[in-house]
Amino acid sequence: MALRAIIFDIDGVLADSRAAVVLNTKTLLHEYGINVLDSRVERMSSAHSAESVLISLVPSLEGNEALRKEMLARLSVITAQNLHLVKPTPIASKLPSLSKKYLLAAASNRKSSARMVLEKLGILRHFSAVVTSAEAPVKPDPTMIRLALQRLGVKPQEAVFIGDNKEDRLAGEAAGTKVAIIDGTNEKDWEKFEKEFLS
Repeated sequence: MALRAIIFDIDGVLADSRAAVVLNTKTLLHEYGINVLDSRVERMSSAHSAESVLISLVPSLEGNEALRKEMLARLSVITAQNLHLVKPTPIASKLPSLSKKYLLAAASNRKSSARMVLEKLGILRHFSAVVTSAEAPVKPDPTMIRLALQRLGVKPQEAVFIGDNKEDRLAGEAAGTKVAIIDGTNEKDWEKFEKEFLS
């Protein structure tokens, strides 16, 4: 079947947000008197939702619903304050031309900040659908990808999901789409994707 849709992960594919995510998480933890190595935060946050990262870094949150909600609310504020640190990857500049040929969607483990990031990068208008972990379980669960397919009105075999990690690959495969794993900051990864999926 011909390719009709491209579904993008946001962080690591369209947005270079690594520094912002580490700073946001460390700022929050510091406010609560918790110190964690940058490398640990970066490693965990590349593939998980903010909530699962916090629970992993602060295991006592697992049974403390009030504190968990308080910390997540505070993290949302910190994230909004530091949106200026999120930069577009080279792939983001491809969206205007891609949106003329394909239906585009974003599927992100972010919650409320997903749309904020896309808006800040000036690319939200190119998406026909945006699905976040506010609506579906985080990847690798395929529900998020399936919701994007449903909203675009396409079959799984008519779409490719572009992610940047193992969880993305598992989600796309389970949803039945073609899958490409790329580093959004690497132009050669994009060239390889174009040859394999868009030629």
